[in-house]
Amino acid sequence: MRRGIIVFLLSGLFICLTGPGHAWTPVPVADDPLVRMPGTQPGQTALEAPGRCLNCHAGYNTAVEPGYNWTGSMMAQASRDFLYWSCLTVAAQDSVWAIGTPNAADICERCHFPKGWLEGRSDPPNASAMTGADFDGVQCDFCHSMYDPFFETTYAGTREGSDWLNYWDETNASSTPSQTAADATYTEDMALAETISLFNGIAFFVNSLPPANYTENGSGQYFASPNGQKRASFADANARHRIFYSRYHKSRFFCATCHDVSNPVLANLGQDGTQPLTTETNSAYSYFHVERTFSEFMLSAYGQQGGAATNPEFQNQGAPDITHAAKCQDCHMRDMTGQAARMRIAVVRPGQSVEHPDSGQPLHDLTGGNAWVSWVLASTIPGSPNYDPFNEAELNKGPEILTLDLTQGEGIDPAALLAGVDRARQQLLLAATIKNLTYHPGTGNVSFQVQNNSAHKLISGFPEGRRMFVNIRAYAGDILIYEVNPYDTSAQTLKGLGYSYESGGLLNDNPVITDPETELYADELVYEMKPGSNLTGEAKSFHFALADGRYKDNRIPPKGFDISNAAARLASPVLKGVEENSYFSADEYLYGCDEVSMDIAPAADYVEVSLFYQITSREYIEFLRDEINGTGTTLFSPTLSGEPEAYIIQTDPFFSRLRAWGDTIWNLWTHNIDADCASPFLMARATYGSAPTGCTAPVPTLLSATPDNTGVVLNWSDESADQMAAGYRIYYDQAGKSQWVADLPDPTVTTYIDTGLTNGLEYCYKVTSYYDATCESAFSNILCAIPAAPGQTTDPASVTSMETGIYIGRGRARTYTPQTTFNAGNSVVIRATVIDSITGLPIAGATVDLLITGPETLTLVTGLSDASGMAEAIWQTRTQLTAPGEYTVQPTNVTIAGYHWDGVQTSAVFTIE
Repeated sequence: MRRGIIVFLLSGLFICLTGPGHAWTPVPVADDPLVRMPGTQPGQTALEAPGRCLNCHAGYNTAVEPGYNWTGSMMAQASRDFLYWSCLTVAAQDSVWAIGTPNAADICERCHFPKGWLEGRSDPPNASAMTGADFDGVQCDFCHSMYDPFFETTYAGTREGSDWLNYWDETNASSTPSQTAADATYTEDMALAETISLFNGIAFFVNSLPPANYTENGSGQYFASPNGQKRASFADANARHRIFYSRYHKSRFFCATCHDVSNPVLANLGQDGTQPLTTETNSAYSYFHVERTFSEFMLSAYGQQGGAATNPEFQNQGAPDITHAAKCQDCHMRDMTGQAARMRIAVVRPGQSVEHPDSGQPLHDLTGGNAWVSWVLASTIPGSPNYDPFNEAELNKGPEILTLDLTQGEGIDPAALLAGVDRARQQLLLAATIKNLTYHPGTGNVSFQVQNNSAHKLISGFPEGRRMFVNIRAYAGDILIYEVNPYDTSAQTLKGLGYSYESGGLLNDNPVITDPETELYADELVYEMKPGSNLTGEAKSFHFALADGRYKDNRIPPKGFDISNAAARLASPVLKGVEENSYFSADEYLYGCDEVSMDIAPAADYVEVSLFYQITSREYIEFLRDEINGTGTTLFSPTLSGEPEAYIIQTDPFFSRLRAWGDTIWNLWTHNIDADCASPFLMARATYGSAPTGCTAPVPTLLSATPDNTGVVLNWSDESADQMAAGYRIYYDQAGKSQWVADLPDPTVTTYIDTGLTNGLEYCYKVTSYYDATCESAFSNILCAIPAAPGQTTDPASVTSMETGIYIGRGRARTYTPQTTFNAGNSVVIRATVIDSITGLPIAGATVDLLITGPETLTLVTGLSDASGMAEAIWQTRTQLTAPGEYTVQPTNVTIAGYHWDGVQTSAVFTIE
């Protein structure tokens, strides 16, 4: 849409809203068609505070449990994020400038304050009405109340496939079959759909389907149930609250809700809502780009039905078990061994699940690359390892000054946040690899490949100020003779950007290339998205709320990027405001990489190619400061909406509890600039030639992990013979990621006792050695242990009978039939009955370890036994793969608190033909 058309529509809107004699007048958000989007509307539901959930889902195993890991994620801190508050303030001012109300800020609140938004506290749209658990961000009951607006086609298997056994991991072979549970969810969803209407009051769903062109509910268009049941991805969950089995929660489409962001105000300009709005009849990806993380995923090989194999480098850099990815959760909520709640009835996944045998307990990791904000938030708490009274004073000014109130909700757990910081760093280290580095000393030509290991563009997410850049250094001996994209630490930005800085004397305001013979700024090696705004007349603009296009988007595509369909999602590469599909070659789109070849200095002995990431930049922080403080120059007066002054934050009462954010964000950035991701974070590196001696800290061997009462005793190899060794660090393993446990600053100490654990739960460990804060070894091997009380008196449990059989039919019509002869490809059901050996009464809640011998040998674990003592497992045989012949199945153990297996054998014999 050309600037003239947009300005004409904005001017007409201004006249309609205000008439002559203007002073901007609030328009209730509920009555404003410009910000209306489909989904559950404010006042239609209420959410439980996270504290209710944490009672059961936290406090038993920090490496696995949902509560601790969610608490340490930016999801839980979405409404405490100080970058968000500064952006919100600027967006509200921009909204008044363009349309005469601050209502565009409501778009920000719906994803950062979902509880407050749903319960009607987003109006006025300055967050002043938010309170209590509203400040817990994207929280438990919000996610677990969401339902699929495309439930009809998901249920039919036409939206995301009907491979119920493999893709959806539904065996329908347990006492809680997935299809039966999905039937109940479908019935509930149909009823909920009837409560959703358009802005004009007519029904959004017709025959359980949304409008034809509405194919994804991105941009915060969530649908939340008011009925209190918790929805999640397992049909066999044991809970004390009401539950619904939700395929949506393990669908790739779930994450689209908040991670494909567009501007509805510009899309709905000129519409009064009497007819269906643009936002109500079209997917958000089709209009006015803000973020496109989910679209980038859908255009990748991973987003195609069935997904794709992950890169070997991705696996080797910290994700050994993620060999295939088909949805966002595969990487951001990786499978663990463990349970979702502290209760004994909680299913230990994957081993105890017959219904979902290939699905582990999802790690509520929920991290991307934002390590900086989490680190600063943790530092505001006295007693935190990184406590900083300056940061505490800046962010604890109170709600009358900042609106932000750190005392509301669950508050800040610094240990959990710092664990989240570590996970974010690890996520960044997974994301890229520099490969195939070659250098020719005679010509000075250097070539290499920057490989994107993620399933979206690299980088992705909120674009303003966020960047990734390649730095190349060439040395002759110890002398640096050439550098590409030098970073000036005295200015805290890249040299040569040509930006006009004003730091007030705190920093160097002139970071220029001083010698073109030895330094080069290469814009093509700075990977970023820069919006543009025809409204403000800026080719490049930081005003995301006013952006109507992109000036630059050279971010590296993911593997298998479908460039032919990228334009429909506004996700093509862009150079100087023009889409350039040819920017990357066919091979670069296919493999997800950027092939680089350039000339630097010849005759170098050593060349170092590094990839760095920054969560934000000096340029963006200065922009936020100046726009809030009223010293900016990017908005003109009078405004498009007819306001006499563009910069009103410092004078308008609406902003009275937001106007301090200009100085606050600048102070936080300048004070914490050396923290990870505020300063450049090293993601990947490759070298040519002989480098100076690097880190050679020895890798310890973890020798034993011995269970104790509420503890585990660890022993590892002594690495003190290395005279530089300064100590060891202990970590929990998180399926490739790690959570810090302890630092032992004595290289002769090779034992550690981890205490305060929960008996009966598994804890897995790895250890490193280190020289200093900058040199730490790779991880050791991993060992696991299950704490148990010593001398605990238990009663004997017997497996009295075993049989095999098969299920016939599906859903409610499914029946079990005993059977001993099967065809390869059948699902062999194995049943074992567990009783108390003393009383003869059945035991509920037990699992049985099974050994199957014959032409093949394998082990299985049953699900929990029911009230009759019957425990069930399923062996999914494979056509033409499972060897025919006679098999015997017998128990090898019974697991349940208070009992031990009596060792008495029983067995069942069956045949595969």
